[in-house]
Amino acid sequence: MPYTRIYNHTDPFPMTLGGSLSRLEIAYETWGKLNGDKSNVIILFTGLSASAHARSHNRGDKPGWWEAMIGPGLTLDTNRYYVICFNYLGSCFGSTGPSSINPETGQPYGPDFPPVLLQDIVRACHLVVEHLGIKRIFCALGTSMGGMVVLEYAACYPDHLGNFITISASGRPGPQSIAFRFVQRQVILNDPTFAGGWYYDKETKPTNSMAVARQIGNITYRSQSEFRERFGRSRMGKGYSLGPDFQVESYLYHMGKKLAANYDANSFLILSKAMDLYSLGYDFNTFEEGVSRIRASGLVIGVDSDMLFPFEEQQAIFRLLEKLGRDVALKKLRSNMGHDAFLVEVSWFDQVISEFLAKAEKERR
Repeated sequence: MPYTRIYNHTDPFPMTLGGSLSRLEIAYETWGKLNGDKSNVIILFTGLSASAHARSHNRGDKPGWWEAMIGPGLTLDTNRYYVICFNYLGSCFGSTGPSSINPETGQPYGPDFPPVLLQDIVRACHLVVEHLGIKRIFCALGTSMGGMVVLEYAACYPDHLGNFITISASGRPGPQSIAFRFVQRQVILNDPTFAGGWYYDKETKPTNSMAVARQIGNITYRSQSEFRERFGRSRMGKGYSLGPDFQVESYLYHMGKKLAANYDANSFLILSKAMDLYSLGYDFNTFEEGVSRIRASGLVIGVDSDMLFPFEEQQAIFRLLEKLGRDVALKKLRSNMGHDAFLVEVSWFDQVISEFLAKAEKERR
């Protein structure tokens, strides 16, 4: 990870649900240059399983997860903006998480890692912002879980944020979304190789159950119509097989194996649970009070075919903010790409995000 930067926090970091870390590290990557008064910052928050590598840095580098959106002349124009993308506390791509070494024991934290809430993630990311001497962020943008982190950031640090964009996110996930993630976790927890979370020194690790958990996730990331058009009932071959047989099965098998080879099972468990527990009202008396803390101008984006975070969950945030008189817009993408549309419908997102950023810049002058 040659371009990954690490922020080292050497003071104790208390966690919202109890426990603390004696120290922590947060990994992040940046693109573009800070201007003189550090007023051109866009912070980017990722989905659950992504790293901070949102964009390649040089020709030949591994492409980032949002490669087409970041760079000179692109939506997040690095000739204009200084873009920062974080890897979350609790993850496994450079930030402190269950696979990190616990300085108290010299061994990986494993299941001893304290429970994580999105509030903890936001506080950890804000430490980096303060470390960089950034007083006010021009815009915070997040996709999926990252959109939830954006909302929490806007509520917790209203004086530090001018604008926000959430994509396919929720202010408090509904029961179907929670149900899918519960089943994903059960697959891992019931895998004998999970060994109660103490698998780091084992020859066999819970990669197969992680792959299945990802397969379940990928079903929720797309829509029925997209699956129908893309795969239909096409098969890989003839005959009878309980393994990958239909093309849709082969797709899920490939996606599952891809994540399982790179992502830590304990990180998946604690971060997916953090999503379930999230509500903008968690640290406040009510959900409405949590929303009312947001003062930044905002763009809330949803997709009509999103089964993971349905459009009505974006509408709920928008309507509360609109009722409070906030400067907020709501956009609906009509697409059969479902929750993952932000990775596919690049031209649409380019247009609406670029228009919002241009408007925000004009109003700032």
